[in-house]
Amino acid sequence: MTQNTYLPPEALEEWLAASAAELGVDPSIVSIATVLDVARDVAHDVARPAAPLTTFLLGVAFAQGAHGRDESVEGATKELRALAAKVTGLASTWQPAAGGAEE
Repeated sequence: MTQNTYLPPEALEEWLAASAAELGVDPSIVSIATVLDVARDVAHDVARPAAPLTTFLLGVAFAQGAHGRDESVEGATKELRALAAKVTGLASTWQPAAGGAEE
């Protein structure tokens, strides 16, 4: 494992391409900025551990076609952004249940 805590955008794109190939996924349908924005917003507004869980759920919702299916890259990007807006909107107003622990 590398000790780098910061990767330049090119390295993230390289990682995305490699991991997408490993998983059999088309990397062109992933908006790195959108996913990272969701992770940032959820980590700040909810809790840091909620970020990877939420981005996973974002991927599941996207894969299930929660907003219909447009097969174009542009349509997929629009769909991903719409799902991201829903979850970041929830995060921005999130209040834990009474007695819930916060980070």
